[in-house]
Amino acid sequence: MNSLVALVLLGQIIGCTFSHHLLPQLDCNSEEAERLAKLAVDYINEHSLHGYIQALNIIKDAHVVPRRPRGNIIFLELSLLETVCHVLDPSPLEKCTVRPQKYHAVEGDCDVKILSDEGVEKVVAVKCHSEPDSVEDVRRNCPICPILLPRNDPHVVECVEYVLHKHNEQLPEHAYEVLEISRGQHKLEPEAYYVEFAIVETNCSAKEAHDNHHDCHPKAAGEGHLGFCRATVFRSQAATEKPKDEKYESDCIIFDVKVGIPHAHLIEHHYAKNIVSPGHNNTVLDLVHSHNHTSASHETHSHEHAATVAAPVVKREAPTEASHDHTHATNLCPGKVHHFKI
Repeated sequence: MNSLVALVLLGQIIGCTFSHHLLPQLDCNSEEAERLAKLAVDYINEHSLHGYIQALNIIKDAHVVPRRPRGNIIFLELSLLETVCHVLDPSPLEKCTVRPQKYHAVEGDCDVKILSDEGVEKVVAVKCHSEPDSVEDVRRNCPICPILLPRNDPHVVECVEYVLHKHNEQLPEHAYEVLEISRGQHKLEPEAYYVEFAIVETNCSAKEAHDNHHDCHPKAAGEGHLGFCRATVFRSQAATEKPKDEKYESDCIIFDVKVGIPHAHLIEHHYAKNIVSPGHNNTVLDLVHSHNHTSASHETHSHEHAATVAAPVVKREAPTEASHDHTHATNLCPGKVHHFKI
């Protein structure tokens, strides 16, 4: 009897071990797989809380599993690339350029679970993490290209504060504060620091913001303007202190106030000064933070979180291109490279 039980258990273990490789597989280059990947990427961008809008780069894997009593579950493994558009930017993905490799590109890996039932599809779970291209690869292809720095690097923080101060001087009636620093890089020839950061309008004027008697804080979500700044601060050879009268170039875009803006968490985070920013010591805002509560502190790429928030649904025919020829299934994936490999 014990031998029979052991045999049954061994069979279950072997079955679980090989089940993933025997699942019906979609052709990763098919229109069906591309459509499902678009649904997944749209969901990821709509629910991203920090960092940048993502673009599809490679469909690495796609499997379909029958679901009882009806429908299917589709599992996608996607490679994404960071674009130059911050998540606050209302621009559609089609107008957001993928960040070139020479500017230290960032890749995101996502596992996505999609429920398909009676022609209705929706994303039910996402698990992602991001990783910047290696410094060695960037240097190999472009020795003088800018390299990512930790977002809390003193030079990065000082340059952000300097540029924001200059920005507020040009708009005396509206003082802005930093919501999050999303990127910092060290440039060579000439030496400079490049920064990108999101800003929010406060209840103070620029003059009041420098007066300790005024309680300046971000306006509530939907009431104040949000913006995004890109700037380069050129440092002289003798510059050892905080920037004072450094040469700089900046471009700050102020977005229209949107009703029901989905990024109220950024403002709430700003009110709570004691909350450590997600990925505080990292060079990038990892996609792992996209669906996490902002009070959680994540300092490495090793943390992953599955989201089960309801997503917009799409009515379609059930996937029909799954291959049951397991001897040739490996040839169906990965799919084509939409941009470039990291």
